[in-house]
Amino acid sequence: MITHLVAFAAGGLAVFLWMSSRSSTTPATSTPPAAGKRAAPPPTSDDDLEARIIEYLSSNVVYHINDLCQSLEHPKGARYVRSHFHKLMEEGKIRYKNMVYTI
Repeated sequence: MITHLVAFAAGGLAVFLWMSSRSSTTPATSTPPAAGKRAAPPPTSDDDLEARIIEYLSSNVVYHINDLCQSLEHPKGARYVRSHFHKLMEEGKIRYKNMVYTI
């Protein structure tokens, strides 16, 4: 019984130390949004990226979005390119028809 209590206390101490080390790594300058107000989403418009996506689609046959994401090599990564690609699809600038992405 005592070994169970010691093991539980050690586990609790380990979790406490782990959580306190994680909270100290967060930046202290960030302030939470005021009550009732949401933080504004970061701007996602990147006209150069949109032009590069449209240019790639017009000059290549794209069967899968990963082909486009890997070939553009944006500094913010493939997820960033994918989000803009989906935004263009929602706006109707890109269509998916007959298993091919087209403009």
